[in-house]
Amino acid sequence: MKKSTPNNRAPQNRAQLSGNEKIAYRTARRRKKNKLKALVIRSALALVILCAGVFLVIGIFFRIDSVTVTGESRYSAEEVIAASGVSNGDNLIFKSESSAAELITKELPYIGSVKFKRRLPSTLEIEITATEPYYAVAENGYYTLLNSDCKVLEKNIEYIGENIILLKTGENANAVEGETMDFGDSQVIEKLAQLHEALAAAQLEDITEIDISDIYNIKLVYQGRITLELGETGSEVLLKKLQLGKAAIDRQNLESDRYRGTINLTVEGKGYWQEETASSAEQTEPQSGETESAENEAESKPQSGEEGESEPASQQSPQDSG
Repeated sequence: MKKSTPNNRAPQNRAQLSGNEKIAYRTARRRKKNKLKALVIRSALALVILCAGVFLVIGIFFRIDSVTVTGESRYSAEEVIAASGVSNGDNLIFKSESSAAELITKELPYIGSVKFKRRLPSTLEIEITATEPYYAVAENGYYTLLNSDCKVLEKNIEYIGENIILLKTGENANAVEGETMDFGDSQVIEKLAQLHEALAAAQLEDITEIDISDIYNIKLVYQGRITLELGETGSEVLLKKLQLGKAAIDRQNLESDRYRGTINLTVEGKGYWQEETASSAEQTEPQSGETESAENEAESKPQSGEEGESEPASQQSPQDSG
């Protein structure tokens, strides 16, 4: 009869093992535990060495040794670098690009966007794009300039040049340079963004003023002489109203480019002229002749009336335009 040999597997009943078998079993278990412990230790050491090597490589090869600035703006490269918070010795991997970009556009308002390009091993390129005034808000005898996204560019300006739209807002507006204008109503910025997009789509240019103090009855002024009263400006009707107004303006300009008056676009699909006269501000019913714009029609044109001189759209003072 063959003798049973001990193995590494635990028997169903250890009490049946002989003394030698128990010793062999315990020895095998210790060896197995020691091997597992050694494997864990070696793995941990390998991981530590690997991490140390990675951090060493990053620390040596991804340090910023030079920063360059590309793009045109009114600010010097030194001003841009200083505003970014980036300095030589910083790490390319761990530097937050979004935070640095936010610092630049806030500290230097006339910079509209920032991109970072990593030139390995150790150069960081800051690419900047300038932004320009698009709106002006008059307050206390001075202007505050905003870009098309309503970021405040500059305050306390005495005069504005051409191609800047005078923006009339409510009384709760608050301006901080480098930050988005606080109009006291979150819908104002949304409405202005819709208007900006729709004006471009309708190819309606030479808007000199936007009155958005009442977001439910926004008014635009063309060349300082023709007011477009829009009424409700939901996104689904805004473009059609602007196309209708442009068609009416283009038609009137063929007869006189000095006409002053109002186009009432508050009724969807209709445009009514209201002449600016010294005696009356009553609406005039449309005369014969139609101007198509998209699917709508302008059913009127202005009656003959006294032509007024148009005011210049540039070099205004807040007192004249308020």
